[in-house]
Amino acid sequence: MRRSIRFGLLLSAAFGLTAIAPVAAVERQAISITATTTFDEIVDTFTADGLPGCASGTVEDGPAHVQFTPAPGIFAGFKLFDCGSGNGFVLRLNARFGTDGSVGTWSVVDAWGSVDGMHGAGGLTGDPIEGGIIDNYEGSVTL
Repeated sequence: MRRSIRFGLLLSAAFGLTAIAPVAAVERQAISITATTTFDEIVDTFTADGLPGCASGTVEDGPAHVQFTPAPGIFAGFKLFDCGSGNGFVLRLNARFGTDGSVGTWSVVDAWGSVDGMHGAGGLTGDPIEGGIIDNYEGSVTL
């Protein structure tokens, strides 16, 4: 009798662990994105580390509120990152900017393809260049 109870408990524990395993497999991982934004008609590009199937692509502004003030200006809006081959994601940005660059935060609001279901957030800094800015996104995501 005791052996049957022990076997039943071990069997229950084994089934319980297999049900939990998919949830435990989700891990946060560091990502880094460098995106160039130019204030002209040239298509903007980005490179990324830590995103499967999404090492580079194009980036464009989505809906945004930009307010130019004496110092600093404010950007609150979205950036659409297209990795090609049906992969991509959208980040929500909140940043302050001025002649020395920008600083702010970002969070993932949508993702599809190889990064479908991605969630995460981080910080950004921007370095001014002639006719634009190079934004550096650092943070972590779950996939």
